[in-house]
Amino acid sequence: MKTDTLYDKGVGQINEDALLLTDSVFGVFDGTSSLEPYQNEEGKTGAAIASSIARDVFSCILGDTKSLVEFAREANDAIGNAMRKKGIDTSRKTALWATTGAVVKLNDDTFDWLQIGDSLILTISHDRSFRLLIDDYDHDLETMIMWQELASRQTENIRSVLNEQLLSLRNKMNVDYGTLDGEKEMEGFLKHGVVALDEVAHIIIFTDGLFIPKEDPRQPDDFKTFVDLFLDGGLKQVHSYVRKQETSDPKCWRYPRFKQHDDIAAIALSF
Repeated sequence: MKTDTLYDKGVGQINEDALLLTDSVFGVFDGTSSLEPYQNEEGKTGAAIASSIARDVFSCILGDTKSLVEFAREANDAIGNAMRKKGIDTSRKTALWATTGAVVKLNDDTFDWLQIGDSLILTISHDRSFRLLIDDYDHDLETMIMWQELASRQTENIRSVLNEQLLSLRNKMNVDYGTLDGEKEMEGFLKHGVVALDEVAHIIIFTDGLFIPKEDPRQPDDFKTFVDLFLDGGLKQVHSYVRKQETSDPKCWRYPRFKQHDDIAAIALSF
């Protein structure tokens, strides 16, 4: 098996995503910036702390008989405990440290997987066909439709204009979509399963910073282009394409999105 990784900071001061690589367990975690900013003594944001905690908990899987779901519960509890230790008001969703995540555990002939939020797992077969393990991950759709309408009028500082919508979206965490943020309700949004490895040539685990930018948020994400780029030149080729498209649209008018460049964490396993 060959392992390739990609870890790239977006426009923020630090990369708030986290990578997990062990002999048989691999994952990515996308820290979600709280709307009530927090930094610890080392300059780490709540988002970066949450993704790091989740990574560290899942890194203990080797030799343990607990399921990925049980580890997700432990990661969620650890994030909640870390917030309470720092005096964060965990009754306020806008203050919560949160992370999405996607984890794969390799077995002899299968792999276990777990996912929450919009960090994704994609498999590619030997015949170039591909499969996303989930399809209901776009919790930003309503916001991006609003963004597109404002962009069509060349509105400046769209993120600020949509502040009330962003507050509303954040208050739907673990109500309409899932994150690891200390809330018990996250369990209803965990997706998990087992996949046979016999037809799998590649497994790609990645955060949403690696999604192909799209002009119309109503259209499905373009994973055909994603797969073609990957098979032609690996994660590096996908990354180059995404950043080139984003650089051509600094105000996020052509491709609706929250920031010009988002953090990226990605792992490709090739068999």
